Amino acid sequence: MRTLSTPAFEDLGSLFSSEHANLFGFLLVRCGSRAVAEDLTGQTFEAAMAKFAVGDGREVTAAWLRTVARRRLVDYWRAEGARRRRHEKLARLYEPAERPPVDPDTDVDMALDSLSGKQRAALMLRYCDDFSVTEVADVFGLSYKAAESLLSRARRNFSDAYRANIEGGPR
Repeated sequence: MRTLSTPAFEDLGSLFSSEHANLFGFLLVRCGSRAVAEDLTGQTFEAAMAKFAVGDGREVTAAWLRTVARRRLVDYWRAEGARRRRHEKLARLYEPAERPPVDPDTDVDMALDSLSGKQRAALMLRYCDDFSVTEVADVFGLSYKAAESLLSRARRNFSDAYRANIEGGPR
């Protein structure tokens, strides 16, 4: 087993075979997601490969890899926090108290107003802002299937309310 004080690696292959599992485990424990840990591990080895490509491979040690991995993890956490804040802000835009005023005389607006804030926001994000189902799921902290279900219920409720508005006239 290698220690942090071992000398640099002679080639990228020995570096990868020796350190991949340790580095992946180090990242997995800290981020909690296999996909993210795999991505960050790949980014770290990509940095090592760049060092080898310019002839600086002797600088690459286990400690160097861990430092690069730590930096990639911090970058991921920062980006993830910014993404979460952006989605929370978008979700708040569609809450009834903060939503732009609508013309209550139109059937579409009346149907939208009959929905819950979450259903209205989901429909607006999906069909007005062109969010994917995955992005809608991220905004509300749902799984993909739960977001599909939310959108399905929202479409059904919107359709029912819209038909009622047309058939029954203004409320």
